[in-house]
Parts: sequence; structure tokens; C-alpha cells
Amino acid sequence: MPNQHKEVQRFRRWEILLPLVLLMIFTIYNIYESTVLSDVRPEAYFWKGVLALLLLGGALAYLLSIRLLVKVDAEKIKFQYFPVHRKKQKIYWEEVDRCEVLNLPLSVQLSGWGVHVGERMFCVKPGSGIRLHLKDGQKFFISCKDPEAVAQILREREAKA
Repeated sequence: MPNQHKEVQRFRRWEILLPLVLLMIFTIYNIYESTVLSDVRPEAYFWKGVLALLLLGGALAYLLSIRLLVKVDAEKIKFQYFPVHRKKQKIYWEEVDRCEVLNLPLSVQLSGWGVHVGERMFCVKPGSGIRLHLKDGQKFFISCKDPEAVAQILREREAKA
């Protein structure tokens, strides 16, 4: 069986999730305070609070549902950035002109939230990953938790070629 690397990355950026949870708690308390403890038009405050709670809960549910599945082997790279991709995306090595394993500096990780013009980035846990330059001019960056395992597969593939 050929050497392969599989991983699943989930969105767990606590500096983003924690404020959402705190805002939800604050909103629940405001709903309680405006409906139970106040005598001034409680229904108006109640529905505004419920709407805010639904928006915050939806944002939290979306962020917690994000996951990146990556599988690299000698034949192809297969990935799925859920919920954006419903099916797994495949890039065969024959389509790749150049491939680099990168460790991104902190300044790049903190800028743009993984969105860069001219390059498709699938980045859940910033830090390291593989950059692919395809023969048709497209560029991809796919984050990896273990870039050394991917680099080992690339070295073995190049040694066989």
C-alpha cells in the first residue's frame, strides 16, 4: 500500500468562538431581564433578543461545523472544506506544476483570515500547509497539521519519478 497522509481539521479559534458564546449569554440575560424584571413593553425586547440570539447561534453553529478533510497520497490530493464543498475535491499530481510545503510566519497567518487574492486557500488551522501551482495557472494552499508527513510523501513520489 502506498504511503499516505490523512487528517481532519476543525475550526477551533477560541478568540472568535468565546466572544460569540459570551454575547449569547449576555443576550439571554437581557431577554430575561427585559421580559421578567421590567414592566416596559417586554414583547419588543423579547423579539429583538430572540432575533439576536438566533443570529449569534447560527454564526456559532456555522463556525463549529467547519472542517477540512485532507488526504495526500502518491496519486492525488483529496480535500473537502465542509460546508463549502459537498463533495471531495481531487487534484491529481499530473495536474501539478510545482508543489511546496510551507510554514507560514505569524504575520501572514494573522492577515486576511486565510483569504488571499489569486490563490484559493483552504485554511482552518493556519501555520503550515502545501501550496500547489497547477499547470493551468491556478494556485491552491491547503493547510496541514503535519507538513513533514506530506513532505515525505512528496520526496518518495519524486524519488520514484
